Amino acid sequence: MPRKDLENYPKKVGYKKHPGMVAWLAHRITGIILGLYLIFHILSKGGYADWFDSLTNNIVFHAIVLICFLFHALNGFRIVIMDFGNGAEETVFNKQLSTAVVLMIVFFIIGIVSII
Repeated sequence: MPRKDLENYPKKVGYKKHPGMVAWLAHRITGIILGLYLIFHILSKGGYADWFDSLTNNIVFHAIVLICFLFHALNGFRIVIMDFGNGAEETVFNKQLSTAVVLMIVFFIIGIVSII
């Protein structure tokens, strides 16, 4: 016997592609990438994953790790601001997200110039 409160529940529930959801998903993906990078970096310095050293000598790899780090850090900072302030409002949220993206681009350019 179905529950009475679920009888009028819509059969198909989908997610909207909201900028907050995309930012959440990108935050999780960059966190996984950074976690795997740290694990393999520690293993390679211990002599257990020597193949990782040859992979990390590429400037493209450094750029990818830098992008992941910058997005993860700045999005995490944005989340802290949202939690402790009134950042959950729509207009404030869009300003914070665009500010985080602009800062990520500026720091990425500075980081790539310092790598080269």
